[in-house]
Amino acid sequence: MITRRIILAGLAAGALAPVVQARAHTLYPQWVAYRRKHLLIGCHRKDPETFRLAEALADGINHALPKAKARVARAPHPERLASLIGTDQMEIAVLPVEEAILMRDGAGAFAAYGKLALTRIAGFDRHVLVADAGFPQRHAWMVSAAVEESGLAQQPSGPSPLTDHPGVIARRNGTTLAELDAD
Repeated sequence: MITRRIILAGLAAGALAPVVQARAHTLYPQWVAYRRKHLLIGCHRKDPETFRLAEALADGINHALPKAKARVARAPHPERLASLIGTDQMEIAVLPVEEAILMRDGAGAFAAYGKLALTRIAGFDRHVLVADAGFPQRHAWMVSAAVEESGLAQQPSGPSPLTDHPGVIARRNGTTLAELDAD
């Protein structure tokens, strides 16, 4: 026998399903608040160099931009980073160039996550600091300036396989933050 309580419970569950689905990737609501308060720099355990670079970048960014409150977020493997970037839970990450290209193309181990709109903020020998294309231009401009000021970034020896973020291009072309904000 269907009671009123069962019907109301079913309606409530149906109404909450989109909310639960939208937060299915986030383990707890405080993570959302933490991400808004801190610039998280993703890296992963499979390549220890990503962690070393992410820590150095966080220090450099925090020195130049204390309000960024940069922190390192270390994933167990690069596929987890692809998942976080693809679901807009991580905006920037340090990756080996080869992994960044595979993520961008949605190839190899990253095929399940589809193509990711990754752009380059800075390069470091065999690694890159990437950002989702939706990362605000202003933020990319400021992060690239902080990375350059830290002395960690290196000029690419040849053409980069990744497109530079529009904020980085604007900075390189001499656009000021005020001009960027006016657009």
